[in-house]
This record gives sequence, C-alpha cells and structure tokens, in this order.
Amino acid sequence: MIYAFPMAGASILCGTDLTSAGPRTVDLAIAAAKAFGVRLDLVHVLDDADSWWPESQDLQAAADEAKEDATRYEAALEAELRKEQHRCAAAGVECEAFVVRGRPWRVIPELAEERGSFLIAIGPYGSSGPRKVDSRGATESVLGSTAQRVIRAAGRPVFVATGERPIPDGLQGTRWFVGTDFSDSSLAAVSWAKRAAARVGGELHIANVVIPAGGEDKPDEERTWRQVLRDQSKLEAGKKLSEYANEHAPGAQIHQVVSPDYASHALCQAAEEIPADIMVVGTHRQSVLGRLLIGSTASRCLRIAQLPILMVPESAR
Repeated sequence: MIYAFPMAGASILCGTDLTSAGPRTVDLAIAAAKAFGVRLDLVHVLDDADSWWPESQDLQAAADEAKEDATRYEAALEAELRKEQHRCAAAGVECEAFVVRGRPWRVIPELAEERGSFLIAIGPYGSSGPRKVDSRGATESVLGSTAQRVIRAAGRPVFVATGERPIPDGLQGTRWFVGTDFSDSSLAAVSWAKRAAARVGGELHIANVVIPAGGEDKPDEERTWRQVLRDQSKLEAGKKLSEYANEHAPGAQIHQVVSPDYASHALCQAAEEIPADIMVVGTHRQSVLGRLLIGSTASRCLRIAQLPILMVPESAR
C-alpha cells in the first residue's frame, strides 16, 4: 500500500530507543500527530543483538539487576515507555505504546504497514553517538544504521529527529524547506511539503543549488569565461525554478542558491538563513533490491542539518 498523506484511521509510528535522544523523537512525533490529527503508535524494539543499554538512570539500575532476567528488563522498558505514553496523553494525542522483539530496521517498517501508519518518526543516531567533525571542519552527525535501513525499507515518509532546534507545538506556522533538483523524487517532496504547510498554516520554501563553473565574483574587467558561464547557469536555473514553482507549488517562496560547496551544505545553510523549521528531502526510486536509495545530498543533509528532516519516497506524491 502507498501512503501519501493522512487518511481516515491513519496513524504515525514512532520508534524510540529510550536513550537520551529519545524524547526529541517523541516530541517530533507528538507535534506531527497533532498537526495531522492522527493516532500515535509508540514502540520500542528490543534488539537482542544490541550490546548496549538505554541511558535512563532508572532503566540502567534495572538493567544492572536484571541482565539475566529478560522478563524483568522488558517490564522496566515497558514502564519507561508508559512514561512517554503519558506525555503523549498530556499533549492531547491518542497514543498506544508497546515493546516488541526483533531487529528494529525490519520490525519498524513491518509494524507501520500492519498498523496503517502513513508516517514513521525515528531518531537519527545509533549507539555510536551523535557527533563527529568532518575533514572540512563542519560538525556532522553519525547517522545510525537503523535509521538508514528504516528509510530505505519504509515505503512511506520518514521523519528523522535531526538537529536541536525546538519543535513548534503541532507544527503550527512552521516553515517547510524543500531542496529540488527537478527530479521525480524531489517533486514528491515538494508535493508533500506543500500540503503539510497548508495544513498547519505554514510557509513553503523551495530551493535549488547551482554549483558554479569556478572562481569567485570579480570586477567586470576581470571576468573570465568561467564566470560568464556561471552567471548564465544561474539565470537559466533561476528561470527554471520559477517556472517549476509556479506549476507545482504556486505561492511558494523560491531560493536560487549559488555555492561552490556541496549541495547539501548550501541547502542546510539556506534553510538556516530563512530560518526553516522542517527540511523535506526526496528519496530516489527503488533499486533492483526493492529498497529506496538515499542520494549523497540527502544523506549528507541528514548528518549536518540542525532541524528535523522529512524523507519522502517518490511513491508518496
């Protein structure tokens, strides 16, 4: 089944690992559930292959006492999950919560299909931790393998709780930022963001990045043929972006970005300058293995963005 936008009886499935990063994921799921008026299913997948324990002090104490007693430990997990369930209820969101066993990257998409979830919310990090610094000096996140696998297998939009910016209540009045390369996958992202922004009384921003042919801006007398081509490319891309927005998202604010940097860095910088609240990125069409592909730009955005990212498959148009 293809899940493009909320339908009667739909839900959001939130997978939480109950680590210190877990509450942000639940916060994002609560805000989305309120925005779309749907039920929230909260799940923790107990992965027997994990060699780490949740960071909550209450759970750590229980884990130390009960590592040989899986039943007691699972009961402790359920108690911790119920705390999050109560937080959902306090926010006015209908919520069911449960602990299941299996591999998270397999169980979460299966549960989403089983429970009719049109959207999945997950955290971005694995047990390896949240931060590293890349060779360019930019701060990047280490995207967990579970998040990558869920995105590839989900078959529906996946909200990833990246960044640290506060999440507006019910996503009301939020600014939705979409980077487009005019492909079918980015069109799905634009379509989804347009409807989401309209639903929450927000703004839609669409950006395209042009990588210059080379060189910085110089006085007219020093202009080179490379810079002439750069300006020509910018004008052509700007015209194309304007026509694209008029056709697919009338009223959207457009941003033609020229940057010698990676497209991902340019997009994230543009999103910061707006400042946007949500970034929306399209995932590529399915591979021969039946899994969605995360392009290099989308993958890097997931590592460096300081705001939540919604990954939208091409099928969700």
